[in-house]
Amino acid sequence: MRWIFISLMVANLAVFAWGMVFDSDEHASQPARKLAKRDPFPNIDEIKLLSEVDIPAAPVDMAADELSELSGPEVIEKPSKPICEIVGAFPGREQADNFVERLRAYDVQSELKELDLPVGEGYWVYLEPEATRKEAYRRLSEIQARGVDSYVIPKGELENGISLGVYSKESLAQDRFKKMKALGLEPKFKTIERTQREFWVMLKHGEGLKMSNLSWERVIGEEKSLQRRQNFCLDVASQDNFH
Repeated sequence: MRWIFISLMVANLAVFAWGMVFDSDEHASQPARKLAKRDPFPNIDEIKLLSEVDIPAAPVDMAADELSELSGPEVIEKPSKPICEIVGAFPGREQADNFVERLRAYDVQSELKELDLPVGEGYWVYLEPEATRKEAYRRLSEIQARGVDSYVIPKGELENGISLGVYSKESLAQDRFKKMKALGLEPKFKTIERTQREFWVMLKHGEGLKMSNLSWERVIGEEKSLQRRQNFCLDVASQDNFH
């Protein structure tokens, strides 16, 4: 009995030792089997970072039509300035106002325009401005009492000064300057741009189409000196564009 028990113990120990060795071999071979597994996504390319990829540069010589598609938005040209019909010049405001009324009888809309147009250089003889308007008029009274034709300058850089005359010729202005000096005054001399005020009637844009040649003859009547002109509408363009 004793030997039987010892034999069974030895057999059990042998089986236990064999099992331990086999199990160790199986676990050691598992990583190798895992490494030998097939790729589960054989049809998908390998993923790469953008920094690892060589991207070819765009060609330099692009077609002209491709370049035009890349250009900025199309620039829309501004419409040209409207043209109006202008009639004048009238001798004064009253005559121009009457002409506006005659056009209104033909259902033509128009308006009076006062234009200060340059007429060349002028030469101004004057006295320096006073501190106030009151002092300017006091000074004017003294000068006029001595027979000098003059007036107070109402506005501008020489406001409250005394004008002694504006001349179209420099020689005339110099003569006036010397005479004022002889009277004990201290005149100044200045070259300016002379202007002339004219009165014109401007038909509103498109209103001239309502007038026939016969209508124009009736409206103008005996005022043969009046001129009809096509010009930029003066409410859009300045009087510098008046020709």
